[in-house]
Amino acid sequence: MGNQLVGIAPSQIYAVEHYFSGQFGSEITFSSNMGSTRFFKVAKAKTEEGLIVVKVFVKHDPTLPLEDHKERLEGIKKTLTLANAVNCLPFQRVELIDKAAYIMREYVKHSLYDRVSTRPFLTVLEKKWITFQILCALNQCHKQKICHGDIKLENILITSWNWILLSDFASFKPTYLPEDNPADYTYFFDTSRRRTCYIAPERFVKTLASDDDGNNGNMSVIHTDSIIRLAPSYAGNTLLPAMDIFSAGCALLELWTEGTAPFELSQLLAYRRGERDLVEKHLAGIENERLRNLLASMIDIQALNRKSAEDYLDQERGQLFPEYFYSFLQSYLQMFSSTPIMSPDDKIQCLHKDIGHCIKVLTQAQDLTPEEDEQDAEQEKKDPTMCGRLPPEHDGLILIITVVTSCIRGLKQSNTKIAALELLQKLSKYTTSETILDRILPYILNLAQKSPAKVQVQAIETLTACLSMVKDIPRSDANVFPEYILPYITDLASESSAVIVRVAFARNIAALAKSAVYFLEETQRNAPNEMPTPRYEAELNALHDIVRQAVLSLLTDSQPIVKQTLMESGICDLCAFFGKEKANDVILSHIMTFLNDEDKNLRGAFYDNIAGVAGYVGWQASDILVPLLQQGFTDREEFVIAKAIRAVTILIELGHIKKPAVTEIVKETACYLCHPNLWVRHEICGMIATTARNLSAIDVQCKIMPAIGAFLKVPLIQVEKAHILLDCVQPPIPRQIFDSVLRFQDIHHFLGALEDRARVRKQTRHGSLPQYDDMGQTLRNLFRRLTSEGLTDLIEIQLLAMKPFLIALKHKASQDLDDTASGNGRIVVSRKQVACHEYPLADKAIKMPAENRSNETHAPAMVSPASDAVSTPLGVGGMAGSPATGGMALGVPPTTVSAATSLGEYTMPERNGWLERSSECRKDLETLTQKIKSRYNVLAISQRCSYDKLVTPYPPNWRLNGTLVAHLHEHSESVIKLASLRPHGSLFASGSIDGTVRLWDCSKLNGNQGINKSRQVYFANTPIYALAACDSGQSLAVGGKDGSLLMMRIDRNSAKMTLQQALEQNEHNDGPVVDMHAYDQATQSVIVYATLYGGIVAWDTRMQHSAWRLQNELRHGVITTICADPTGSWLATGTSGGKHICWDLRFRLPIAEIKHPADSWIRKVACHPTEPSYLISASQSNNEVSVWNIETGQRQTVLWASPAPVLTNTSLNDPATTCGILSGVVDGAPFILTGSSDQRIRYWDIASPKNSSLKVPAANDNLTDVAFNYSARLIDGSQVIEEQVISMGTGDSQQLRTSTEENPRSGPDMPTASHRDAITDLLMCKDKGQIYIASASRDGVIKLWK
Repeated sequence: MGNQLVGIAPSQIYAVEHYFSGQFGSEITFSSNMGSTRFFKVAKAKTEEGLIVVKVFVKHDPTLPLEDHKERLEGIKKTLTLANAVNCLPFQRVELIDKAAYIMREYVKHSLYDRVSTRPFLTVLEKKWITFQILCALNQCHKQKICHGDIKLENILITSWNWILLSDFASFKPTYLPEDNPADYTYFFDTSRRRTCYIAPERFVKTLASDDDGNNGNMSVIHTDSIIRLAPSYAGNTLLPAMDIFSAGCALLELWTEGTAPFELSQLLAYRRGERDLVEKHLAGIENERLRNLLASMIDIQALNRKSAEDYLDQERGQLFPEYFYSFLQSYLQMFSSTPIMSPDDKIQCLHKDIGHCIKVLTQAQDLTPEEDEQDAEQEKKDPTMCGRLPPEHDGLILIITVVTSCIRGLKQSNTKIAALELLQKLSKYTTSETILDRILPYILNLAQKSPAKVQVQAIETLTACLSMVKDIPRSDANVFPEYILPYITDLASESSAVIVRVAFARNIAALAKSAVYFLEETQRNAPNEMPTPRYEAELNALHDIVRQAVLSLLTDSQPIVKQTLMESGICDLCAFFGKEKANDVILSHIMTFLNDEDKNLRGAFYDNIAGVAGYVGWQASDILVPLLQQGFTDREEFVIAKAIRAVTILIELGHIKKPAVTEIVKETACYLCHPNLWVRHEICGMIATTARNLSAIDVQCKIMPAIGAFLKVPLIQVEKAHILLDCVQPPIPRQIFDSVLRFQDIHHFLGALEDRARVRKQTRHGSLPQYDDMGQTLRNLFRRLTSEGLTDLIEIQLLAMKPFLIALKHKASQDLDDTASGNGRIVVSRKQVACHEYPLADKAIKMPAENRSNETHAPAMVSPASDAVSTPLGVGGMAGSPATGGMALGVPPTTVSAATSLGEYTMPERNGWLERSSECRKDLETLTQKIKSRYNVLAISQRCSYDKLVTPYPPNWRLNGTLVAHLHEHSESVIKLASLRPHGSLFASGSIDGTVRLWDCSKLNGNQGINKSRQVYFANTPIYALAACDSGQSLAVGGKDGSLLMMRIDRNSAKMTLQQALEQNEHNDGPVVDMHAYDQATQSVIVYATLYGGIVAWDTRMQHSAWRLQNELRHGVITTICADPTGSWLATGTSGGKHICWDLRFRLPIAEIKHPADSWIRKVACHPTEPSYLISASQSNNEVSVWNIETGQRQTVLWASPAPVLTNTSLNDPATTCGILSGVVDGAPFILTGSSDQRIRYWDIASPKNSSLKVPAANDNLTDVAFNYSARLIDGSQVIEEQVISMGTGDSQQLRTSTEENPRSGPDMPTASHRDAITDLLMCKDKGQIYIASASRDGVIKLWK
């Protein structure tokens, strides 16, 4: 029969797990049996990478050519993988052993056959999307000359987000089958035993009769690719794409006819013979004409009439299949299905970022450019109806909804769960009601049940919003509220839930109740016969019972905020939901108890909403409400009193309070017209005006006017005008007097004294002074104090009018004082019920010797305020996955950014090959603890500051001798800036107008070397204006005239610097950099630079953009120089307008502004060596250097090296200007070295001015003719250290100073021991204990002194 393979009867049959024992060890373990046929035994197995499907072919005949099929399967895998066939899932592995062959692929839970019959059923658009993907899968494999051979619904796998995978490529099954023998078909193709047959008609052929060979009788015509033995006389053909097209057409026809199989084997053979009735019947059930024509073409009996998959896709583009299938959706969803596989959390984050664009594309909006979500949200708030809903057959968003919902069960992080809920809420605005109920609602309820508290809060909010968007209720979902939604969420109102969850429930329960009634009413309106009135009433009562339990739980909650939220969020809607009778029983009877609560906001919320509740309960509750309202008039919080009066006003206007009660309330509360609180006076005027409008003129004159007349300063006619009444009221009781009276212990005794005094005044004749009776010492002191505060006879009368309220207020105040927690005015904080976690801010630091501390390579581990805003990118991108490391020892850096990187790549700690993820809350905690540690370290450094300043690099008794060590003249133009690579190190850099940056080593320039030469050089091709070292001396930041900011890498083994980063200042067009300063901490390196047009910008070298930016007002002048506090707390700038502006970098605000008396150009600012709040400033002319106190704005010290009169600014000004400043500490006393445009270097001893001296004279100074003397005196509160030039001979001291601006000259061949041009900068460097001072000048010369 047929062939040997089909006819072989196995000698013994084993279960599929038998073939796993001992074959793969622990690499592949058997999980479950997925079914067996004579051809294959199929099992689900486990591997390290996940679940797989293993198909086992038992080898009963060892001569079968299985090696060829193995090579063919591996070739298919390789070809499709290289071609990126994303909709194809070939077999991934083939194993051959003696007794069996194994083929394996990834396990996918559902096939399309399973999905067709699973709820929620596929929509029209989902079926179109599946059809589109099946054609794409065929196109992908056919383009690679690969055909499937056995396409059916069981071999089309579908993921939970509707991604199609064409699997189980049947290259080992026969292409051709005998038409008169079903054995081959049953053996190879009818694995599901459904008898469906989707094999192309041309694959069935007539058999060849062979009477000569008995062994080959009725041998089927089998092609050479088959796994079975072949007729020796047949050279077979291979599978053709048209055969797959027919099979795919049959599968799609079954999909579109709700699972009705188009062909069984006999029906297909009949169709092959030309019987089309059955096919026409199936096709007639498809309404869409284009779809019907497509499927008819695919299952055409003639193979030549079938088109290729690519032709079908092109033909239906923009017709059957929407354009966005091709232009957007296929490529976008492919991102979630291709390797590396994204985690559910990553998918949700990606969708959350892109959802705006997805909605615009899939709703086929005209404008496909994504806008900001904030703008969309604002438009939706203004116009809630703007979200146009598409009909179900065009609702493409259901495909995105499916992706979101498929991820929800796998989400690990709370923030992504919240993001998923936000996605569902946004998508529900555009999708259909049925989609919301069937696809979205179950997942929201799932997250509302078993999730962290903040996720439950978002779930409740999303649930309420989504249900409010349901307009068309299917009959099957009529009872979705009482039977499904409410039972799921009512537990959230119980005390076992978190407070924020109960608050969210209280905020939304009214809206949910309103939606529930809408569902019920819509169901009755659409199906009145199925919902008669008695049943409607029964359903409504059932709803009332469920909601009532939840509302009662909230009304009796232990937390006032829950009850307050319920009051403020739709308590009136709940009254409308329950109806008059139940509202009285459920709502009013419970909210009355809120007035006894200690929480003032809850009492205020009661009075804010009681008018709305009373509107539903009716005027019959007037007798209950009036005492409650009167209780509010004596509340201990004045804003509650104001709200109580406003509530009475509303009820009077609504007519819910009877006339006698109204007039009684006015008489009692009229005294509040003189209350010290303006809110209370405003509300009481409103209440009286409202009463006057609702009463007749006679009632007003007879009942209202007598009650308020005593509190009016002028008679009034238009009482109904609140603003006029407020203007006519007497001045109120002063607040101080009112509070003093309430604080007095014996209020009754005081009020009795007031009554006695009033009686005495009444009995005293006009013009006479009243003679008051003697009272106790306590009262006498009180009246004396009140009189000093402004007590008058009128105020005494007003206080007497408020007697009942004062007594009541005093009584409540005394009750509060009895509370032990607040009796002595202290706030008692108890930790008994608080879960506390302690995090050390710093480890116990090892005490370091002073010498070691002064030579530290790294700055202490800290984040300065200059850069705390940019610490986040590293926390999120680089170190977010790390667990909290506890404290950091001062001086020991944590994991640092690799200095060798150039494009923002960071070194990660070792993770043993695993990539760790952390939830957002853990990241937030780590960021917070890191920030607190950083602040602690800043404070610790500040506290060490006074000690550190004594740890000076200068040895005891150090003085600059003025001995020239080196003369360096490689720069061709002025040297603008010198910068040390490391504090107190031997390396320093220079930047020049000639566009070069040069690196020098003072250890090579100490006079012992043969050649004085720079170690490295960089040509920037633009004049250098600013220079700063960073990355612990491994990099240089350079600012150029063209506005560029460059980062140079210092390679110790090279003669040239390499460009590491470049930051273009194009965003704000700030102009060139004029000065810069580097904060070089262990965790980051931040460069703060100032620009010509007033920008102060921080650049974190790890980022490609600025971290923050401050703007200096140009009215102060352009910034010329900056300096910064070493701890990064503040920064000072000097301007061309003579202004010093100090910025607090913690808040990034200007905190101090100091103006030079003569508005002189500030040439240089520097920090004081010992005083943290002092600023050293060099200004234009007279070699003037000032020391300013930033806190007071006072000038403490002035260094004056000019023949002009001290502290004068006249035409006698000396043009000589100090441009270089270097400060330090020797023997505990501060000193300042200055380099001037008069070519001199001076040493200023601040503590002992007489020890100041000229260290390096100018080139034309003759020290034999003149002497330089220094003295100090006090002028206008400032210590002035003045330089005096004393002539030793006949020469004129004024002629000693010849500015190079006036008489430029060139130096001799041999370098002189002086500068021949203006000194521009000074710098200290140290080598092996020897201190060197470097000075740079305008002619490009750098000199080294010791």
